[in-house]
Amino acid sequence: MKESKLQETFHELMEQHGNKANYDINVANMATVISYDAKRHVADVQPSVSDAGGQDDVGVINECPVLYPCYAVDELRDEIIKLADGNLKQLNKRETMKVGATVYIVFNDRDLDNFSGTGTYTKASDRTHSVNDAVVVGVKEP
Repeated sequence: MKESKLQETFHELMEQHGNKANYDINVANMATVISYDAKRHVADVQPSVSDAGGQDDVGVINECPVLYPCYAVDELRDEIIKLADGNLKQLNKRETMKVGATVYIVFNDRDLDNFSGTGTYTKASDRTHSVNDAVVVGVKEP
């Protein structure tokens, strides 16, 4: 009888620990672009999950690197309009990566504090899966 209670208590303890650990590991989220620097390809984003005061409550995440596919269409469209003649000159300059866009962010395995944008880098801490290390990997809607 004691063994059964001990097993039940152990199971509950492990379940609680597992639930807490799940909140400590950030993987990905939808977010809204608050500001975007098109020259440096970094964005400030606000995660879209609404959980005021809860475990998912996160403020604006600053200076997130934006991957090339998120802005490549914008640059290609600009180049086509610049070089075009005739009807192509009439193309609408519709930006994909811009303030207000809904984006998909992932949280890097290691801190990005020393990452310059290319090559290898030295991690600044043992921080893992932190909201401070978000990267914009996709744009859902412009």
